[in-house]
Amino acid sequence: MSRKLKILASSALAIPGMSANVLAAGPAESEASYRYTFYQEDASDVARDDSNTSNPRYNIQVHQFHVLHPIDQHLAVNAEVSYEYMAGASAAASYIEAGEDEVSTHYSGASKEKRFDATTSARYYFSEADVGAGAYLSKERDYFALSSNVDGSMQFNNQMTTVSGGISAGYDWLNPNSGVKNSKGETIDIGDLTAAEKATVSPGRLAGYKQNKWQVSVFEGIGQIIDMNTVVQAAVSFTYKNGYLSDPYRDICDYAENVPCDIRPSSRAAGTLALGGRKYFPQYDAYVHADYRLYLDTWDVASHTLDFDVYKTFAPDIKFLTDNNITFQVAPGIRYYQQKSAYFYEVPNLGDFPGGKAYDVNTTEYYSSDPRLSWYGALGLKTRLKITYKQFALVGLVERYAGNPAYGFNFSDNPAIGEVPGLPAYWRFTTGLDFKF
Repeated sequence: MSRKLKILASSALAIPGMSANVLAAGPAESEASYRYTFYQEDASDVARDDSNTSNPRYNIQVHQFHVLHPIDQHLAVNAEVSYEYMAGASAAASYIEAGEDEVSTHYSGASKEKRFDATTSARYYFSEADVGAGAYLSKERDYFALSSNVDGSMQFNNQMTTVSGGISAGYDWLNPNSGVKNSKGETIDIGDLTAAEKATVSPGRLAGYKQNKWQVSVFEGIGQIIDMNTVVQAAVSFTYKNGYLSDPYRDICDYAENVPCDIRPSSRAAGTLALGGRKYFPQYDAYVHADYRLYLDTWDVASHTLDFDVYKTFAPDIKFLTDNNITFQVAPGIRYYQQKSAYFYEVPNLGDFPGGKAYDVNTTEYYSSDPRLSWYGALGLKTRLKITYKQFALVGLVERYAGNPAYGFNFSDNPAIGEVPGLPAYWRFTTGLDFKF
């Protein structure tokens, strides 16, 4: 098989849900890489912020380190660690004030969080198959998660057809004590508070204290090399979650009396269908990636994701560049996302409830004003740059993303449906260095 065809086939791994290698050939070199990402959300809209000011939204800084090392021609190990620092305010609740016709959103006070993630895996390569296993952990001050996975693939038809599949399982422990303080103003675990001090803690955080959740996922995929310039793939996956799935931090609101502001079902089943293709155009020396994903779940959320990227490599005929084998790759792309809201998403009109209390201990239905469960669309524009020099590669990414109900074709005269304050809009910048040895 030609080198160009192998590159084209390997690029198909970007299709969501496909994690196994297209070609059962272990890596020939060790790789190490570092990435730094800066993520900045736009400040809240003064017109929709119930504080009548503009709250700073989240900014996140991420450091990622990755190492891949082949033990021999059949076995390779992989490790990745990341550290995140997050600061800012997030949307806590949305509502319509009595007598008003516009949606307002209350934002939590600015907070600071740190997270540490670690992943390790190993993969064994046969002549026309491979199998891998991995483990993952994530640690925050108020959250701890563990998961593991097993996957593999087999090649048929002279390595022109690849069938892959895998299973993963995870377990999460919740301890939403961020911002919890005792009567002396000391940060403390909820379990160490006195009864009088617990009475000052929001119902959402009390409800989520020492809760847990688990999930299991399976996927199956197939990839087909059509010719030297074309690869197509399809994958299906199923995920089941069970446990405490509510958001304990969406609890800063005045319209819920002694109950959390966010109560969701304790189980969620979801299925996805992913389709994708890779096409090489020799006359332009460019690759085109196109992907589509359909998502459906038991919360009535249905979403569509479209990705389109173009990869173009340049090797200018300049002596210094050619002597040092320096090449440039530019990859602009666009992503469109649209989803239908969960069946329990709602923005309460407080004028419809006596005393302005939408929920109390007698409320038996599920409810949430989380904008991520609303009907909306989102558009993302991105550009990648990769500069290769011998064994080194300098990479960069700039992305602009914005969510808006109008992008999801959600037009309505009902402000509780047609407006979704709290949807993020952000800039993301990534830079990094790869090294092969």
